[in-house]
Amino acid sequence: MTASPLAAAPQPRSVPHQDANGAQPAVSVIISTYNSGSLVAYALNALQAQTLPAELIEILVVDDGSTDDTWSCLTELAVQRTNIKIFQQPHTGGPSAGRNRALAEATGEYVFFHDADDYLGPDALGRLLDLAQRHGSDIVVGRVSWTGRPHVEAGFSKTVPDADIVDDGVWRSLTPHKLIRRSLIERLQLRFYNDMVQGEDQVFMACCLFAARKISILGERGLYHRRMLPDASNLSRQPQTLLNKQLTASRMVKIVVGNTTPGPRRDQLLRRVFVRTLPPALNRPFMAAQSAERKEFIEVMQAEVFPYLPQAVLGELGDRRRLRMLTARAGEATDLAELNEVLRSPVRYGQGELPTYTLGPKLDRLLSAEDRQVGAPRLAMEPILCQAVTSRSKLTLVVALQGGTGASHGRLSLAGWLPGSADFVDLGSAVSRVGATLTFNVTSRQLSRNETVDSEDSEVFGSEQRQWILLLRAQRKGATIGASPIIWPKALEPAAIRIQRHIRHPDLQLGTTPGGSVMITMRSAKRSPTWHHRPRLVV
Repeated sequence: MTASPLAAAPQPRSVPHQDANGAQPAVSVIISTYNSGSLVAYALNALQAQTLPAELIEILVVDDGSTDDTWSCLTELAVQRTNIKIFQQPHTGGPSAGRNRALAEATGEYVFFHDADDYLGPDALGRLLDLAQRHGSDIVVGRVSWTGRPHVEAGFSKTVPDADIVDDGVWRSLTPHKLIRRSLIERLQLRFYNDMVQGEDQVFMACCLFAARKISILGERGLYHRRMLPDASNLSRQPQTLLNKQLTASRMVKIVVGNTTPGPRRDQLLRRVFVRTLPPALNRPFMAAQSAERKEFIEVMQAEVFPYLPQAVLGELGDRRRLRMLTARAGEATDLAELNEVLRSPVRYGQGELPTYTLGPKLDRLLSAEDRQVGAPRLAMEPILCQAVTSRSKLTLVVALQGGTGASHGRLSLAGWLPGSADFVDLGSAVSRVGATLTFNVTSRQLSRNETVDSEDSEVFGSEQRQWILLLRAQRKGATIGASPIIWPKALEPAAIRIQRHIRHPDLQLGTTPGGSVMITMRSAKRSPTWHHRPRLVV
């Protein structure tokens, strides 16, 4: 995949009399800079201090029309050092044109893209190059350290000579601060998109990673140091426009789909778009855009992006982000705008087999009750009741998972929901599992210790009665990523429900809701109300 033509970029002018000794450098370090002054000087001094001999390092710096002393600083350093080439161009507002200009001038076996406000450790280039040459790597991903972001962990901590982009986490790092074989870039005729201010590095690196024959990870310390500026003026930290988000999402999906086949691996690669890139775009950037831009955005997403939305990704999104995603996929630009206005205020709950959001007549028609479910989306696999055994105070349930795939479910457990609230009772994990069939035990004690007094309970012959809808939920890292009511199939044979003999009035009775979901009715002696905390279903 090739980017926008380089000819479309403003043509920089080169400073004459750059020194060239005729030997091919091992590494071309490319820096695009704007108003970076002392920071770019610090970066260049760190490059001069490299243990790799200076004649093996080619440094190309493109000034994107700076208005401070950056150009004079570069001019002074270029006179002093023979391995620095500097260029100047009218301001473009992004790094693409500068990087493309430098790529056209680069002669090194490898290139390394370097931000003007970052710096390299003293022997970083030597270590990166050594690993690349020993293993014949097309790309070497080095460990990145942060300055100014103390709570951000450093990157890769383990060296992997032959890394997988998914299994070894390379796909999580699509910044271009890597050692890349230049012939790979030229073979792809690859350049950075000039119509993107942010996200252009993701598109560029994704193309490189899919084309590379071997990718290595160097997990040692002291390689590349990134700075978070005190005023957070880094370009990567600036708000993105809706158009830029549109370009990033559509181009990344096109690259992934063009280089993979349907399945779990493709879904893992697409996760970045649907969890990190797209959700923020559906709120403030969308509302700040003009109506024509909103309309184009929705049309492009529905045609090029949403057809590849993995179902499992919905479970990783909070309720509001999930509602926006589903509305953008199913509706028009005006629907998403209306939803954003609704979400500015507290959202009401509606009735259903599980708690649902009430968004207004139009949006409630657009999104099904399952789409509007509170706390998590429905599971990809439907839980079906197969068998139940009732004793006085315990139920044993056998549940089968039907349809879909179980790869994305996470940890499965049983829960009970009290209709009319957003509360649930955790009823524990399966006591046994054989393939897609799970067995659960439910006791009256599990339900009674979670009782509250805020529900409208019916009284039957001096006892309290509560009804709980049973659901199967999936959790990953402590968060609920999916939940579905357990279905009582119409074809279930009466013999599948067994009540132990000599039990006239069991504490737990099994039944079904009008919608066909399994329901437990719990009877217990009346007593003084006791308040207990119960966790919320909303995640």
